[in-house]
Amino acid sequence: MVNKIETTIPGREPIELVSFYEEFREYYPLCELETKRWFVDHVRPDWWIFDVGANVGYYTILFSQLAPQGRVFAFEPTSTATMLRKNLKHNNVQNTEVHEIALGLTTGVREDKIYRVWGTEGEVKTYPFYRLDDFANEHAIRRIDCIKIDVDSFDFEVLRGAEQTLLKHSPVIVIELNHQLQLRQQSVAEALEWLARRGYGKALVLDHYDNFVLQRDPDAFVKQDVAARMELLFPRPLRIDERMPESAGGLLAKAIIKAAALRHGAVASLRPSAMPAIGSLLKRLVGGRRSVGDRQTIAVRDIVGAPIETTTVQWDYSLVLSIAPPAAEGTLTLEVGVEVMEGRLGIAVSGEDEARFSVPERLLIAMPDVQHIVLKVNNSYVRSLIFRNAAYGHKTRFTVASVRAAVA
Repeated sequence: MVNKIETTIPGREPIELVSFYEEFREYYPLCELETKRWFVDHVRPDWWIFDVGANVGYYTILFSQLAPQGRVFAFEPTSTATMLRKNLKHNNVQNTEVHEIALGLTTGVREDKIYRVWGTEGEVKTYPFYRLDDFANEHAIRRIDCIKIDVDSFDFEVLRGAEQTLLKHSPVIVIELNHQLQLRQQSVAEALEWLARRGYGKALVLDHYDNFVLQRDPDAFVKQDVAARMELLFPRPLRIDERMPESAGGLLAKAIIKAAALRHGAVASLRPSAMPAIGSLLKRLVGGRRSVGDRQTIAVRDIVGAPIETTTVQWDYSLVLSIAPPAAEGTLTLEVGVEVMEGRLGIAVSGEDEARFSVPERLLIAMPDVQHIVLKVNNSYVRSLIFRNAAYGHKTRFTVASVRAAVA
């Protein structure tokens, strides 16, 4: 059986990876959703795109799908290029070239430390380096519409080696800029100033302030003796509306979700129709709005649609739905509909040990109306569906609108 994972693409089918770093298994499925959404909304079918720091290739694959009449140039100088090629082949990518070279400030062969994945020791070896300007001239590149750069500390050097290309073609730049630049005695502010002086004076900031999308105004070139200006823009929160595919199997939520328990001082305002069902518990939930103690349970039908308010303690479990999955081996798919009225809500699935999540936690921020997320997990690792406060120093108010489940 081939070991596969999927990385979510907002508004499109997920991309399947067959070769990846096991230690990042939980990162790939939900990584950089805002940046992916920007590409989905803006890349045109005929674009030529440079993917600098292609890694295992999910962006390269996405670019190939979004620009089928264009061309994609993927740059990955480390041994990760083997994984990249496997994933491109698996996804039948046709319009992409893979170049096992590093892009930087100078052209030539030199020894340096390049990181295959962040958080590990870099590979110190001799690499062929190219200025992007030199690569474009040598390969007669006639257009460049977008350059995506994620090369762990080399990002600013890639920019500086692409100066003539930026001035000639004015491509969109999507670049990761963060503290890793300090490894090369550089800073985010320095990189943004350099960009502003070359006409890239506005930046859309995505995914927890790491990724910057910049478009150049050819008429806004700033002379060296004039102060540069950089305007930072921040997107509206991303609404999540995932749906369970038909292939997920037969619906069985009522059969496997057994009970609901409020935890750690969370309170719920129950519907009047729920009052007879809870008997003496009613006085503790409504009226005085006192919290239910740990492990006290409520029927799931009563908690659905009921506003729930957490305490101000971040990460405290507020609501836990007990799940009894089918005994047979398979994948359980959960579609959870939640309206978050205030704060930030974390949703996760756990096994017997509630402190260990079986899939990456999903985070929803407050916005009008119901949002939907889909969680997929092996039956063997499902015992609880957990809702917890993810707002620092504040309460979260939310309503569970629906829970659908299917097994395949």
